[in-house]
Amino acid sequence: MPHGFPSWTILALAATLTVAALPALAAGTWRVGAPMPTARGELAVTELDGLIYAAGGLVRRQTTAAFERYDPAADRWQRLADLPLPLHHLGMAALGGRIYVTGGYSGGFSADYAATWAYDPASDRWTRLANMPGARAAHAMMALDGRLYVVGGVGAASSELWVYDPAADSWASAPAPLPSRREHLAAVALDGHLAVVAGRWRRANLSLIEIYDPARGAWTRAPDLPTPRGGLVASVVAGRVHVTGGEAFSPRQTFAQHEVYDPATNSWSAEPDLPSARHGLGSATVGGRWYVIGGGRQAGFAISDLVEIFTPE
Repeated sequence: MPHGFPSWTILALAATLTVAALPALAAGTWRVGAPMPTARGELAVTELDGLIYAAGGLVRRQTTAAFERYDPAADRWQRLADLPLPLHHLGMAALGGRIYVTGGYSGGFSADYAATWAYDPASDRWTRLANMPGARAAHAMMALDGRLYVVGGVGAASSELWVYDPAADSWASAPAPLPSRREHLAAVALDGHLAVVAGRWRRANLSLIEIYDPARGAWTRAPDLPTPRGGLVASVVAGRVHVTGGEAFSPRQTFAQHEVYDPATNSWSAEPDLPSARHGLGSATVGGRWYVIGGGRQAGFAISDLVEIFTPE
């Protein structure tokens, strides 16, 4: 398999690592990018054609419909057509030249929104698509092999893994539900699998990494994330999963730990910490660099306009 990816059957037997056991990789570097025009937390971020999109979120305890695009090459932001309505804790992913948005909270913190929208960069317009099977918020959404996957979150049947077929404009449930319920999680596509990273349930932070194989319709386990957390971000950079940010409530804190999973060795290592510990943030990878955007420095409600960029060495 690519990157020496191990069998997920073997991964299911892997031992949990501890933070103290983490070896350090060759240190990469962080730098600061142009601030996001709309400071916010609990937003969604994705990448399409080398550009980074930031959608929705909370601003001064109000929900925003702001939709902005960042050009990493020019280090410049641009305001685009707003979301069809203000949303926070929404899901977003890019597929087939379009940006897709699902669910989220449309007002307070009641998961009452099941809509799917698609944004066309060529026309700067949004189109309403088929609803998800139910409402979801604080979930993760990821594109994999021509489909969109919605996993975790708050709402009815939140353990179900939902799959969207853009050609048919239809949703279906995957054969195997998420083994461990969670929200405020992260998810990445990795070597043809969907890797679900940490999150929390009933305010208890999790360290579980669960892997879905669409070909087998089955879940297995990878080694646990060394630092349990919810409200985090994860992205794949040069074949490895980079994880940072997040929050805890007892004690109240935000996390700066930057931990990296290498599928070739089936192990975690440490990279330089995120310069500004925060949660409710977003991230994307462009040109081998990791862009970590927005989020709040304090646990609970908080916002920022930060763009911090990691370059591996």
